[in-house]
Amino acid sequence: MYKIYGMLLYFILRIIGMTLKIKVIEEEKIDGKETYVCGFWHNKLVTALFCLDELGKKAGLASPSKDGELIAVPLEMMGYKMVRGSSGRDSIKSVVKMIKLVKEGYSLGTPLDGPKGPAFKAKKGMIYIAQKTGKPFVCLGGAYSKKWVFSKTWDKFQLPKPFSKVVCVIGKRMYIPQGVDTKEYQKLAEEELIRLNLKAEKELEK
Repeated sequence: MYKIYGMLLYFILRIIGMTLKIKVIEEEKIDGKETYVCGFWHNKLVTALFCLDELGKKAGLASPSKDGELIAVPLEMMGYKMVRGSSGRDSIKSVVKMIKLVKEGYSLGTPLDGPKGPAFKAKKGMIYIAQKTGKPFVCLGGAYSKKWVFSKTWDKFQLPKPFSKVVCVIGKRMYIPQGVDTKEYQKLAEEELIRLNLKAEKELEK
């Protein structure tokens, strides 16, 4: 049943996506042939789906639970290679799988505060993967002129309404030195996402 819901979500996203006016601002030019580790807030997950088309091979993470099908199925239908894992006891296995995919040339995008929060607090997973692979870490901000806000979800998840304007701001590359404590870069990522999301909101006003 959850797979069916996931398929329905895919078609909903495709239909909505066809109506959107999307503007992508690259603070540093994205090379579609390069491999990136991308981070964004969970409530702006849809932004990444609409704004990273120019990347080649793409991968993501989804929970192994039934609810994870709602994310995994549409992403797989969009061409993403999905890793099924959680932030609990299977997290190490998931990280190892994602590191392998990045080394194989897949650009990886996953919410920094997912899958269960707390909202707007960056976890170390994506930053650790960028550090271990030596690939550039990039933050994504976004905003929608018209949106549905799912107020009962832990992150107040946002979905753009049909025919709305979507702005995605892709930040500059960050390289995480080997051996450093990731906590410093978790804080930097949080500050960067605040800045990029504010920049996206201001762009909507123009």
